[in-house]
Amino acid sequence: MNIKKLFIAFVFSFVVVSAFAQKPVGTLTLYPRVGMTLSKFTGDKVYYGYGVENHADAKYKAGIVAGAELQYQMSNVFAFSGGVLYSQQGTKFDKVPEVDEKLKMEHNDIIVPLMLVATTKYGISAKIGVQPEILVDSKYKDMMNGFNVSVPVGLSYEFKNVCLDVRYNIGLTKIYKDQGASDTSHNGTFMFTLGYGIDL
Repeated sequence: MNIKKLFIAFVFSFVVVSAFAQKPVGTLTLYPRVGMTLSKFTGDKVYYGYGVENHADAKYKAGIVAGAELQYQMSNVFAFSGGVLYSQQGTKFDKVPEVDEKLKMEHNDIIVPLMLVATTKYGISAKIGVQPEILVDSKYKDMMNGFNVSVPVGLSYEFKNVCLDVRYNIGLTKIYKDQGASDTSHNGTFMFTLGYGIDL
């Protein structure tokens, strides 16, 4: 089982056993967030020389993420959250023999995570949802799709309003405008953020 399937299975298992609400029903909480990303274009390669065996695989690159999310406690177990975040994403490649420096494909996005949240009285929550991603800046803008969609899956822990959130965004759409059927390049981004819950 690969890491994405294992992570999804773990989150759904957690949702099944969640039985106690973290916040009273009807609570609306604002979470300003800041943190870092580790992202890559899964399946992407740079070929050089002759033969398909001569290639460099995509690697994770670091970036920053910042923004805010609103969470509404709908029931004793489930909440809904929506937010707007600025996220630095992209990928990098090991040094290619024909290139003088390491290649980086960087892009800055506005992402809008819309998530179903399973909460517990222990401050631990599991999350899954859908996330539109709008490209706002990249020197490779002409090559990349301006709009993508991901599935964010994550866990968070909140203590005295301080919230640590870890999630993985599984890209559903193709990164490049001219991407063939055999090219499986999609966004894959880990996000690690620290937030603070403000009850409204």
